[in-house]
Amino acid sequence: MLRRSLLAAGWLLPPVLALLFALKGRHYDEGFYLPPAAAASALPVPGALGAWTLEGGDVLPADRMFEKIDGKADYYLQYGAVELCSGEWVADGQRWDMYLYRFKEAQGARGAYNGERPADGKPLEGIEGYAVPGQAAVSAGCFYLQLNAQTAEADPAPAVELARTLASLLGGVAGDEVPDAAVDLAVLAGDAAAGTEEYLPENAFGFSVFAGVRSIRVRLGPGEAVWFTCPGDAATVAAYAEELAAFGGEECFDEDGMAGGAMFGSWSLAGVMEGAVWGVQEAATRDALSAHWSALRERLETREESP
Repeated sequence: MLRRSLLAAGWLLPPVLALLFALKGRHYDEGFYLPPAAAASALPVPGALGAWTLEGGDVLPADRMFEKIDGKADYYLQYGAVELCSGEWVADGQRWDMYLYRFKEAQGARGAYNGERPADGKPLEGIEGYAVPGQAAVSAGCFYLQLNAQTAEADPAPAVELARTLASLLGGVAGDEVPDAAVDLAVLAGDAAAGTEEYLPENAFGFSVFAGVRSIRVRLGPGEAVWFTCPGDAATVAAYAEELAAFGGEECFDEDGMAGGAMFGSWSLAGVMEGAVWGVQEAATRDALSAHWSALRERLETREESP
């Protein structure tokens, strides 16, 4: 008897499931089947600007940016990206793809922008931006904007004017301006600058105590090294010295308000000047470290004396 009941239940199960699915299908949740689409109001820019119209506007949060840019998402995430706004600007036969990244802080946007700025990029007058054939880009407030043509050699002039208009709308949105003091390390380094300024939001150079670091590679007679600065005080330098020793630092020293040592074949140090932490990383020798530190201090003092 029990065996007959089980067999009967087995035969009845498929039609019962089919009936349930049929009934459920009458009340399905469209959100389950359809990908979420960004409302126009979610975009930080309007859908039309003069002759330009934005088609396919979409917003992806940080954890979905890879859907649009695949493996490149990690580059922007390291600078604190929180969303990617995309779409295509169209006007008079021109079509430019928009990649608009929003960051937690203005310094993150500027860091990501500087890291991708090509050496041959033509600076845009009056704003933080550049243009090359097929692309125009700007850093504005907490936003980093790229406009890319569908052909690599396209004249960037139309995109430059569009980028200027967008930058004027984005500059004061959702974030503070980058502070003036010591932000432009390229000016501080002068002709010795061997690269553009970079920004590291946290765990800079492998040390948990360094956050919000601005850095630039500098070339002097003894060789290249990295100059950096970040918020902090004497306690930050002391914590850095402890981490350096704990991570296997060699020939560690603490003198004249600064601390440093060697690790993995390069030398580094940090000290407090102008109410912030300043330092040198990746010097090849102790002598090169001293030369870079002396040059950094001298240029800071010279800047302070300038009217």
